Amino acid sequence: VIMLAANPRNGAQCLRAQRSSSRLAFGGRLAPRVQQRQRVATQAAATGFAIEELRHITEDGWGLEVLASRPQGKALDAPPILFVHGSYHAAWCWSEKFMPWFSSRGYTCYALSLRAQGNSDCVSNDKDSAIMVAGTLASHASDLADFVQHVFVDAGRPAPVIAAHSFGGLILQKYIQGIAQPGSSVAPTEASKPGNFPQLSGAAFLACVPPTGNKDMIVRFLLKDPWLSVKVTWGFVAKSFAKSVDACRELYFSDDIPRPELEKYQKLLASCSPVRLIDLNDVNRSVPLPPPPPHAPPAFVLGGETDKVVDTEAIRELATAYKVPPVILPAIAHDVMLDTRWESAAQSLESWVSQLKAK
Repeated sequence: VIMLAANPRNGAQCLRAQRSSSRLAFGGRLAPRVQQRQRVATQAAATGFAIEELRHITEDGWGLEVLASRPQGKALDAPPILFVHGSYHAAWCWSEKFMPWFSSRGYTCYALSLRAQGNSDCVSNDKDSAIMVAGTLASHASDLADFVQHVFVDAGRPAPVIAAHSFGGLILQKYIQGIAQPGSSVAPTEASKPGNFPQLSGAAFLACVPPTGNKDMIVRFLLKDPWLSVKVTWGFVAKSFAKSVDACRELYFSDDIPRPELEKYQKLLASCSPVRLIDLNDVNRSVPLPPPPPHAPPAFVLGGETDKVVDTEAIRELATAYKVPPVILPAIAHDVMLDTRWESAAQSLESWVSQLKAK
């Protein structure tokens, strides 16, 4: 049962799972939300493309929003894709363009809203107080491991490719640090502990924060364009993008994004993060992250040449850490999955995923 609860600290509305002695279950602990409603992706409505709205209950009782789409036509012999958002976003950002596009090409897709983001819980089953920050790198990585274990491993499905965006990429890097050694035997109940995380078929980083965090990027942007740097920093600190369509475009999108799409995305961005995704003090203590372990999954690193949030130097740093060539796309801004030329990002990602073998 799902109920709406107001966050007493900021008045925002967030979904809360009602206390229950049982967990909803479907394909592990992935469960249909409220009569298994379906919503149709805007641009694919004419073809009947549907995205299922589901819910995953974590080990400690948090309900996480999950969007899922099945292959249209013949399914490929390819690993499924799990999309993970960054700060001030949620699962919806993948359902607008990427999920319909990949599903139309035979891929099974999932998108997860991390704790207290989107329609995920702001309060857990066994806590009565609201939270100010959704979690740490470690806690979000453990949630991903819990999801992968129960939705893919326990159900006998191939390991997914995780495709992460922005700060979601730092969470994915933390996950990779915690992947179990090859050949090790891990009990399902222990899979969410670092060192026991399930293996992945691949890790894709889209406009992601590098292992050193964002401090060096802020300095570089400040030296290149002080006024723009101030506006971008203020955009995150004060959430100016939530109040101004133009500020939203400057932060996340290219100048030529169609105005109706921009206005739609701005409203969604303004409402989907009642609390901050990551404890920045924890991030500052955690970075720089160690190099990826020898058993890290195959990696893919992509960025935009005109990204005002994550610069090309950061993309190259991340690619160097994972020993892969970076893909730098021209004329694409930070939200590569929604921006005007989003399809070039999707095509680059798909050309890499199509070569992977499911684990």
